[in-house]
Amino acid sequence: MANPVLIVTQHFKPEVIGSAPYCSDMAEWLAQRGRAVTVLTGPAHYPNLSDFQAFNASAPKRVVEQGVVIERLRNWIPRKRSAILRIISEFLFFVAGVCALLSGRIRRHDLVISFSPSIFAVMLGVLATRRKGHHVAVVHDIQSGLAAGLSMVRSGFMLRLMRWCERITLNRTAAVFVLTTEMQNQLRQIGVEVPIEIMPIWVDTDRIQPRPVNDDRAATLLYSGNLGRKQGLEQVMALAEDLASLRPEVKLLLRGDGSERRDLALMAADRGLCNVQFADLLPRDELNDGLAVGDIHLVPQKPSAADFAIPSKIYSIMAAGRPFIATAHPGSSLWRLCKETNAFICVPPNDRTALSDATLKLLNSPGLRRDMGENGRAFIERAHSKQMLLTKFGETLQRLETVGSLEPQRLRVLVLEPDKDGHPREWLLHLMHNLAGQEQIEEIWFVVAGELRRALMDDVPVSLRDRIRLVSLSPNEQRFCTHRMLPVSGFSRWWVMRRYLRLTGADVGCFLSLDHLSLPLAFGLGAAGRKLSGILFRPSVHYPSLGAYRPTLAERIRDLRKAVLYRLMLLNGALNVVLSLDPFFPDYAARRYLGGHKVHALPDPVYPPPAASSALTLPIPLPTGRVVFLLFGVLTARKGILHLMMALRQLSPEMASRTAVVIAGKVAPELGEQLAQQQAELARDQPDLWLHLEDRWLSSDEINALVNRCDVVLAPYQRFVGSSGVVLWAARAGKPLLTQDYGLVGRLVQDYRLGLAADVTQPAQLAAAIEQMVAKGPQHFIDAAAARNFISDRTPEAFAAHVFGSLRTS
Repeated sequence: MANPVLIVTQHFKPEVIGSAPYCSDMAEWLAQRGRAVTVLTGPAHYPNLSDFQAFNASAPKRVVEQGVVIERLRNWIPRKRSAILRIISEFLFFVAGVCALLSGRIRRHDLVISFSPSIFAVMLGVLATRRKGHHVAVVHDIQSGLAAGLSMVRSGFMLRLMRWCERITLNRTAAVFVLTTEMQNQLRQIGVEVPIEIMPIWVDTDRIQPRPVNDDRAATLLYSGNLGRKQGLEQVMALAEDLASLRPEVKLLLRGDGSERRDLALMAADRGLCNVQFADLLPRDELNDGLAVGDIHLVPQKPSAADFAIPSKIYSIMAAGRPFIATAHPGSSLWRLCKETNAFICVPPNDRTALSDATLKLLNSPGLRRDMGENGRAFIERAHSKQMLLTKFGETLQRLETVGSLEPQRLRVLVLEPDKDGHPREWLLHLMHNLAGQEQIEEIWFVVAGELRRALMDDVPVSLRDRIRLVSLSPNEQRFCTHRMLPVSGFSRWWVMRRYLRLTGADVGCFLSLDHLSLPLAFGLGAAGRKLSGILFRPSVHYPSLGAYRPTLAERIRDLRKAVLYRLMLLNGALNVVLSLDPFFPDYAARRYLGGHKVHALPDPVYPPPAASSALTLPIPLPTGRVVFLLFGVLTARKGILHLMMALRQLSPEMASRTAVVIAGKVAPELGEQLAQQQAELARDQPDLWLHLEDRWLSSDEINALVNRCDVVLAPYQRFVGSSGVVLWAARAGKPLLTQDYGLVGRLVQDYRLGLAADVTQPAQLAAAIEQMVAKGPQHFIDAAAARNFISDRTPEAFAAHVFGSLRTS
């Protein structure tokens, strides 16, 4: 018989928003499957205590509903909302729970589930777990992150204390469940070391169904939920002002209660906003009708809290087949979900014009609203149905009780990388330096080119030398694995991987460059029972979905070849995980390929770490009073150096006199003569242009100094496929990028507002873009906050965590 379950939570029904509905769903689902379920909770109070006065006055201490025993503790709930009062209330709930345990009212259990936003509920769950029992924490909000992001707690000491409590408490659990990978990463940064599983918000897709849309009446914009600080509702009031003059027939309905409702009502009255109405939240059994009222839903939020909490209402909105507009920084969880689902529109926070434009776009296009609603419903059915996620959670609990831990078996891993130039050394360093926290990996072999092994030897951490093995490929192995013909290099890498898996006894094999392996894996070749994973650099089959894409005949053939190989490769049972540096490809693969669920996004890491400005020494003296453009790296035709020289000749004399261009890097030998000729012609035609060519390899420190000193980073790639480290260098330094409007690089620059994307294959258009940046000023073309957000999760630590996670999955 299954063990009885104790659920510890401060939020439970009859509360209808926040985490309460999910606690209630979980408790009732477990009870329906034969578990004896007890819920330890307090008075109903969220979002407003006054709404539950009658219920709390008559609620018994103990009641059985839907097969669930609900034990309610008496606890003080503040009528005034503040961080310190909330912490006191949560602590008193903890004290009341301890008293219930000591008095015998609640007995300790072998299986305990605690819900946080309150870390004190998790502490109580720790005490309520029997010795050798199992306790899992479900974290819907990371309180320290919310407190810092919303400036609820300004004391550095208090924030450190909160993080310490979270780290100590969560590490006393058997496992932690969070909503998103961003929350998972935040907890890892705090120091949480126990297994962290992703369990997103679920929706009862049977109870919430799309309702018909009436396009004959004036549209209604709906915000429903807590009217509090975290929601950023001042943005909705600004929108109401705009619509009052632009679309006066449109009504904005704000449904809910909270600390800001009174102030919002006064604001609407002061501004004479007759198009704004306020209403109370509907009971849970009327949720479907309430969602159908809104033709367009609004989901504003404070951007600083986006990585610590996710608005759960969006899943119900999508399940109801309604589109919505959310405010979020590019790169946040919501922004990525927007790109993945095409079910809503994301606009930058506190951008009044962008919010109004997005609203008018949906108001003026009923067809677009229907399409987004259908996309959202399909996404929910695919990834967020209540039955699917709770079944998975139940299986995890069963495994925990049967095996005793969610920790995977300790693995022996082999990483193969025959290339000695480019990313390999940097990436291998990230994996070595972040291996310490990966206790599930017993040993890791890096089978690499001989030169690369010699370069890495001194970087192996002393404390990890018993777990890291560096092995050199033989000259013949390296020669065949790096052969110019892809079929030769692909089959060679497959054969070498099999050989070294057998020699080392490794359980899992990882290719740092999986692009070479698409052909042998498409043929179904395996690895003698071992699982394989790898990093896919340059998928391009989905480029038509990234924006304007006019492929050449050669590109059409290339993409057709890739599409066939990917489809077959993903069916290979030996291939378990594919990591894509292109964040848009995983969703495309999931929708198009039978094995597309194997593809996961991998953050391209920013490297090296930023240096202090005072420590930077410029390798080239730069002029003052000009806009400095920098092109760096290996200078090939694909890099666009020749097109840049042609573009500079087309600048107007006035713009040329205000422009400086630095070209730093080793010029490809085949370009030497042609580049020298163009340089001479440029000097003749543009005598007022300042140009410097530094034809040599530059160190990372030298490049770092130049990037920090320049005004614009140039990346005029000629139809380049894949991601680029240049984008990361520029964004980290807060410098706008001038690059191609093609493929992934162009899409990232446009989405994150990292600079200006143009058709740089046309020298005239490249020249026009340079003049535009000089005339308007470089900083006009970059959103500093969006750039920081773009960089925030592209760290070496995040890169290593994703790679190691794929190995554990394998």
